[in-house]
Amino acid sequence: MATMRERSTKPMYDIWSWFYNWTFGALVRSRQRRAVQQLPFKPGDRILDLGVGTGLTLKHYPTDVTVIGMDLSHGMISKAKVMCQQRGYDHIKLVRGDGMYPPFAENSFDHIIMCHTVTVVSDPARLLNWAAKIVKPGGRIVLANHFRSTNPIMGFFEKFTNPFWVKIGWRSDVALEDVLKGVDLHFEYHFKHRFMDLWQIVCLTNQKSVTPTQQATDGQSENNNQHQPNQPMLA
Repeated sequence: MATMRERSTKPMYDIWSWFYNWTFGALVRSRQRRAVQQLPFKPGDRILDLGVGTGLTLKHYPTDVTVIGMDLSHGMISKAKVMCQQRGYDHIKLVRGDGMYPPFAENSFDHIIMCHTVTVVSDPARLLNWAAKIVKPGGRIVLANHFRSTNPIMGFFEKFTNPFWVKIGWRSDVALEDVLKGVDLHFEYHFKHRFMDLWQIVCLTNQKSVTPTQQATDGQSENNNQHQPNQPMLA
């Protein structure tokens, strides 16, 4: 099964950053806006935009919240930084870091959003377990992502073509139900921006513990023996 590896993903998206806004980014702008609209903002909230990319979501946030945008790709974060400087977004801070090793303490954020991030990482369930840890109890986690179709024919096609999509930066074989197994988050609702859309917007809530599940804890211990997390870097 073809899967993602952060070591290869970073340089891949450094290249993508040069033309992302006019290619894939142009396809997902309206979906990202709808995803941000699912966050119940209150003045003073701290929001984590995990996998912020070139910053296409950032214009949709109110200015009375603090947004931390994080991405593994230096190229993507650099593009987002330029955009924030041009628009004077002083309520937004950009950090380069690995979402599989988030450099944040428990209960750091009121809400978290991930647009087209889940199928880019090596372990989507681990990513969500960490999100459950760093979001406050009652906080919402919004995903905007493609997930494998429940239609048997379409689902087979997505699994069959997955090796191709992995080569250009994301997986097409990730099923939503598989990602949510063992994740300590409450499923609220999901919907498609358009009837025949390939992408979904999924809303989850941290209504239970802020401690990662055993699966994530075991994965962390195993990976820590092989890899030391990168320190966050201000872009």
